[in-house]
Amino acid sequence: MAESEIEAIGEYLKKNQFVITDHARREMKNDGISVDDIVFGCADGELIEDYPTAHPLPACLILGRTLDGRPLHVCLSKPPLVKIITVYVPTPNRWESDWKTRKVVK
Repeated sequence: MAESEIEAIGEYLKKNQFVITDHARREMKNDGISVDDIVFGCADGELIEDYPTAHPLPACLILGRTLDGRPLHVCLSKPPLVKIITVYVPTPNRWESDWKTRKVVK
């Protein structure tokens, strides 16, 4: 995903042109994540995984930060239909300390 695509996602989020799945809303509640955290986190976020063949829509995983500085993962579909699929604060038991690399589960 090119930087311009991340910028496009950021613009959709800033303009409130997105939907949030029920699953993502549950995760937001569980991890204390707000819509503002998602918008802020994706604005300066970094693509860490790209899913161009995801069904039904191409998607990606963005690493950002919440307003209070916690790491944030946002999985969403790409424009023109931006759908927040899931969002969560990554944990050290599943992610390396850079929050970009999945740990190998044995």
